[in-house]
Amino acid sequence: MNKKIWLGLAVVVVGAAAVSLIALPRGAEWTTDSPEALAEFTAAVDAQMKLYHNEVQAHLEKALELDPNFVIAKLYLADQIKMQDNKERAQQLWNDVMAADKSKLTERERVLIERARAIQEKRYEDAEQMLDAYLEKHPNDPFLLHRKALSLWMAGDFEEAERLNRRLIEIAPNWVIAYNQLGYIAMSQGRFVEAEEYFTSYRFVAPDQANPHDSLGELYLILGRYEEAEASLLKSIEIKPDFWAAYDHLSMVRMALADFAGADRVVAMTQSVGDVPDYWTTGMSCIIRFAELAHNQRYREILTAQEENPECLKGHSEIYAYVTAHRAACLLGEWDIADGIEGHFAELAEEAGAEGAKDDLSNIVGALAHIRGVRLAVEGDLEAAIESFEQADANMTYIQAANGLFKLYNRLFLVETLFAAGDDAKAHKLLSQVRSVNPLMVEEFEEHGLRMMGLERE
Repeated sequence: MNKKIWLGLAVVVVGAAAVSLIALPRGAEWTTDSPEALAEFTAAVDAQMKLYHNEVQAHLEKALELDPNFVIAKLYLADQIKMQDNKERAQQLWNDVMAADKSKLTERERVLIERARAIQEKRYEDAEQMLDAYLEKHPNDPFLLHRKALSLWMAGDFEEAERLNRRLIEIAPNWVIAYNQLGYIAMSQGRFVEAEEYFTSYRFVAPDQANPHDSLGELYLILGRYEEAEASLLKSIEIKPDFWAAYDHLSMVRMALADFAGADRVVAMTQSVGDVPDYWTTGMSCIIRFAELAHNQRYREILTAQEENPECLKGHSEIYAYVTAHRAACLLGEWDIADGIEGHFAELAEEAGAEGAKDDLSNIVGALAHIRGVRLAVEGDLEAAIESFEQADANMTYIQAANGLFKLYNRLFLVETLFAAGDDAKAHKLLSQVRSVNPLMVEEFEEHGLRMMGLERE
């Protein structure tokens, strides 16, 4: 739910009281003199575990109202508010945390604070060393074990992240976010049968939460099992009508079926929910509009939409809109526009690298290699285009529905380029691989004559 639309701290337990079932370091878990504030903080942690972000903030605000000196609640709220881009208030809360007396805090709280400081100061190795040192002393603390597993996942170390999540299940069976993360790890590597097993287990142990149904819906979407995806996503929305990620994925199902009016109806569904984030409504409407124009090959209108709707070129729809506009520019010979978009992606990659956001960096590098491949292919430099599409593929995973669909589409662009270069054997082999994941996507590609860029076959 950020720049990676093309292409989180998720923790889930069974029931509001499940945290008490988990083996933790001895002593108080969180430092506050107010039992009522502690209850609100616990409720916030439970809401965070379910990815119910509005409830997280409400409970944290209440906790601080009851105990203005609840340091760890301030840290959690600062992180939550920062996600909403309220930087001024987040900074104020952060300053309060830094100025607080930390001598009475628990060891876990101090590690969380110091690790947050290290990340803010871009001392990423120090941040990881703090986690490692703490877990060496307290190997069964699921809060920090989960954060370590998540950190490894975000860094692309899927093997170690998988090992730690398996351990998390062993020591804390109710900490079911591990099933979700294991599902995403398996999905990212194309191990779709295993991913479905993990997500199904996640749904089994937390059937009344929205996220398990949404995760399964993402997997079904990548696999072209659109009816199953829609049913699962509608169940997610039934459980939590303001679970915006499920609407994202439900819109993608409709767009995958070229039902753009249906995608618009999904966006309209949210209007009866209330408190719809402006970025979401604007972003999804932009994505649907650009997708429909691209599907109908109305490339000049795409460039007009890019020029007339600058709101589409930031936030939720930024990557998708730029990738689509770049292809339109190449097919129309508007090379200045294409060059400008490539320059913009290069800047995004530089920013992600400076911020240490390895997962964002990989996605952006993949997108940049893809659009460069499109330009090279349309210009006729097929050998360089093939190399660029292959570089894009190496930086893409199936870890989320949007990412997975982009990876599959990039492979179809590569297939077309291989055919144009006369390498039919390699093209057919790759096409077979895509078909094994999502046969409906290949059917559509074949209906368009195995062309997305209009390249002539050798």
